[in-house]
Amino acid sequence: MSKRGGKKKNPGNVLLTIGILACLAVMAYAGYRLITTLYAYRQGEKEYSRIADAYTTDTGDHAAAGGESLSGSGAYSGESGSSEADAALKPPIQVDFDALKKVNGDVVGWLYIPSLDISYPVMQGEDDDYYLHRTTERTYNFSGSIFMEAKNSGDFTDPNTIIYGHNMKNGSMFGTLSHLLTKEKYREDSTFWILTPEKNLRYRMFSLHETDAVGSAYTLFEGTGQAFADWADQMKSQSAVDLGVQNFSEGSRIVTLSTCTADSASRFVVQAVLDQG
Repeated sequence: MSKRGGKKKNPGNVLLTIGILACLAVMAYAGYRLITTLYAYRQGEKEYSRIADAYTTDTGDHAAAGGESLSGSGAYSGESGSSEADAALKPPIQVDFDALKKVNGDVVGWLYIPSLDISYPVMQGEDDDYYLHRTTERTYNFSGSIFMEAKNSGDFTDPNTIIYGHNMKNGSMFGTLSHLLTKEKYREDSTFWILTPEKNLRYRMFSLHETDAVGSAYTLFEGTGQAFADWADQMKSQSAVDLGVQNFSEGSRIVTLSTCTADSASRFVVQAVLDQG
């Protein structure tokens, strides 16, 4: 009886081969995900850079972006763009809202934080999911948009207006917001701007802190009152650093900028009060 030739397959070698192939498959998938993610980041950056170039103009008035107070500036009169204070308030940039709203009518303002080089349109959808992963041009992109809480009034007149943005690893959107907490040089100018079709609003930061994803920083008020002023004092007391803002009143107007952290249950917020001179 003849014997068959050839070597028997070693089970160990088979398992090793399978393991190598599995590792290669995982590496290939990881590489694919990395490439697609970086590509998406880049596409988002290009879109927002194009929008900024097309619809904003540098006024050259960068002294107004500093920490000095502008007499009467930021006081909300209730009359769109009609007060002398509004005329005196000249931000470092101008926005062509007429043209921008033809691109997307959901634009409610433009956020400009000079110290962090953050400059983006502010969107507001019918819910808080729509612009989570959609850009100003309504293109799907993980970076999404800077957007206002859907329950807020779109004219920034609420006692607490909430603005969300992703903490992007490439530093875009609100990816540099936490630098205000970790690097003192970014706090040398603690003001930022929100420009709207009707008004130019300058805000002064008063609180930098982490909070729960459903923490009291996200409280919305139907009207002003002592409860609101007490809440503002509470928010100030939670700040990780003292930014020097002293008092709040029932007429104060606050903006809360919110972004995610490494902990899915917590958020980093920057809170600022409308500068009333």
